[in-house]
Amino acid sequence: MSKYSDCIIYSEDMEYPAGRPIPWVAKLDNKPVFECSYAIHWNMPFDEEEKKAQEIPGQRVVGHPPHMHKENEIIFLIGNDPDDPFDLGAEVEMCIGPEMEKFTITRSCCIRIPGGTPHGFYNIRRCSRPWLFVEVQEANPKTEKFLWEYLTPEEKASIPERLMKEFWLDVGYDD
Repeated sequence: MSKYSDCIIYSEDMEYPAGRPIPWVAKLDNKPVFECSYAIHWNMPFDEEEKKAQEIPGQRVVGHPPHMHKENEIIFLIGNDPDDPFDLGAEVEMCIGPEMEKFTITRSCCIRIPGGTPHGFYNIRRCSRPWLFVEVQEANPKTEKFLWEYLTPEEKASIPERLMKEFWLDVGYDD
């Protein structure tokens, strides 16, 4: 092991909470060498039938549930079309603020979410080619508090219990 070997991190593929495999580049939450929490992964194309199979008629698709962090969070959505790098190749819904103001994103962009700001209902509505998701949270360790009160009882009941017990847990907040 060299002096700088901990500066290069290789991640194994991780299981995406919804069951779709996601090719992670890195997930660096709570690593002592880093002063922030980072998550970087590719989003792969899917067809409309695959997406519809995950939806419940008449209900908003929850995606990543509403939550907030104590510190600022920056999210980059990066397309990979060499002829048009600003085209994301996807349609992503993102809600920000206590009002859950909805944004539909189809272009490469950077999203800045101030600490303490509710956000969520992060959903990939369409994905026709791979694109990169990069998350930087100005905290180590990472903080996250889920805002279940933003969901209707039906929406909350539609979330598999496994996700709520294994993936979507409050971290870094006092009870």
